[in-house]
Amino acid sequence: MKKNGMRIPWLLSLILFSSLCGQAEAKTPWRWQMTLKPELATDAMHMPHGLYVDAEKERYYVADSGNNRLLSFDRKGLLVHSFTANDELKTPSDLIRTKTGELWIIERGRNSLTRIDMANKQTVPHTLTDQGRLVFPDRIEYNENGFYLLDKASGAVLMLDTTLAVRQRFRCPAEQGNGGFVDFILHDNEVWALDQRAKAVYHFQANGEVAGRISLGEEIQVPVSLAIGSQGLLYVLDRLDGVIIAYDRDGRFKYRFLGAGQAQGQLYYPAELRFDPWGQLCVVDEGNGRVEVFSR
Repeated sequence: MKKNGMRIPWLLSLILFSSLCGQAEAKTPWRWQMTLKPELATDAMHMPHGLYVDAEKERYYVADSGNNRLLSFDRKGLLVHSFTANDELKTPSDLIRTKTGELWIIERGRNSLTRIDMANKQTVPHTLTDQGRLVFPDRIEYNENGFYLLDKASGAVLMLDTTLAVRQRFRCPAEQGNGGFVDFILHDNEVWALDQRAKAVYHFQANGEVAGRISLGEEIQVPVSLAIGSQGLLYVLDRLDGVIIAYDRDGRFKYRFLGAGQAQGQLYYPAELRFDPWGQLCVVDEGNGRVEVFSR
């Protein structure tokens, strides 16, 4: 390397190169905090898929799909309880708890949104329809307006009232090929949805109209889940590469962290990304049978 006809020492060249790389990609502020999983290997999770965190009870709830059960962990990551509803659960994949204390579960095994009667330990399944068409619930969120479901068949997010009637639909715009969403979140009570095919995040108004679209670019391979941090950054989980990529609200790449593997802090076909009420970032690691929790 030369400057004004003079050769710059190789060490200085390396420093300049490292400086430029640092400007292009910021260092991640996240570090591994703990892992949610049963202590005994014989009781290991099998294909966990969904996570719900109860701020009031300070509990993490995991849908352990392969074992047809729900697991609860305390805030320190210790297993509290394993719940099978008298062995009636059929491939639970996601769950929420309402303010009245009711537990609602998506069961893929019987294509149902199921209410759990905790007092009697019974399941009350509900088969959903929308405009005469069967709904295949895949993800669930909840606020004072009611339930929000991702319908895997249509790729739309549906808002349901407490009677489970559809009141609003949030869809991919037709001009984008209507590929459908693979994940969504409620952020400040607004719907943000992830389009895997277009590699984009859509932000919706309450009436179902698109308020904005954020393109994620080519840094990500197979986006599968979305979370938004307290500082407004978008975090997107790549199922294929096992990485989390951070973007600003304009879709500009900020940094990436983690990677594929089985060791602590590595992911193997992860399924979901969520923030807990204490600002920690939680990753449901389906392939490794665990939930990894990261803090700043």
